[in-house]
Amino acid sequence: MPLLLSRSDLSQLAADDEELDSAIDAVERSAAPCASGDRAQTIFAGLDLANGDELAAQFVSLASGPATLRLFPNRVQGERPNAWLGIQLDGTTGAVDSMIALDDFNVLRTSVPAAVGVRHLAPADATTLTVLGSGAQARSHVRTIRRVMPGLTHLKLWSPSHESRTAFGADLRSQLGDAIRVSVAATIEEAVTGADVITAAGRYSPGEAAVPDPRCVRPGALVISMTGAGGNLLAHGARLAVPTARRPELVAFGFASGFIGDPPPPAPVGALELADVMTGKVPARSSPTETIVFELAAPYPWDVPILAWIRAWADQRGLGTAFDFSG
Repeated sequence: MPLLLSRSDLSQLAADDEELDSAIDAVERSAAPCASGDRAQTIFAGLDLANGDELAAQFVSLASGPATLRLFPNRVQGERPNAWLGIQLDGTTGAVDSMIALDDFNVLRTSVPAAVGVRHLAPADATTLTVLGSGAQARSHVRTIRRVMPGLTHLKLWSPSHESRTAFGADLRSQLGDAIRVSVAATIEEAVTGADVITAAGRYSPGEAAVPDPRCVRPGALVISMTGAGGNLLAHGARLAVPTARRPELVAFGFASGFIGDPPPPAPVGALELADVMTGKVPARSSPTETIVFELAAPYPWDVPILAWIRAWADQRGLGTAFDFSG
């Protein structure tokens, strides 16, 4: 029978940073089948709600079997109970396998793939991480990227709000103690200068540059972009990297608000594919000074391994409530 997993069922998993390692591994393993031609389809869309919010959804099906539906509010202020939901489906019959509360997990949809990229694309012996943003995405990126940067010694923060970035810095100092130096920059330029890895984890409009002056980014750095925020670095010699050029087929795409309107263009010829780096087919860089922009702005099928990871963790502990729609 289907399984219902509430937020309280999953609270231990949500709070445990060490458990993120298996989530990162699961998304990493999913990259190879996708890149090798495992046919996938997706619907990615958002509809306006009467309260001014937007209900977003991504529906993914894989030729290999599993399918998922993820529902989430796209414009959120404060708590939104019962608004973040993941549904696992049997890819053959369409039967519901589980319904999973994603209140604490929706942010992993970008922060876990970002960590996979850092694991394989970051400069050798990277020690400095810059996070642009101070919201839920930024906090989640710190959690996941720390897991794949064993040499991390300096964490630099910046966001437009002085109050938010200062509070974020204080929170991280309290969590990390003396293990990692945490500094809060007054400007973007100060934040990115000298960084080995930069993640644009803030909310940027599609195509808006996260780093207005590309000259501030050191040669050889890795920049994580979620909304085309690193495009201006490409004109200055950076190389574009993508998870795979074989993205799911877009059956339907578009947000009523216009936040996301046009479907993402295909990966350009010559883009570095993460799957090729992972398998050793190509090196991550042609030289130590080659800057890489790892772009995540496309509807990839990461929901499938992330929901499977959550379900497997709950099964191992006998958590959740079985239910039967048709009984």
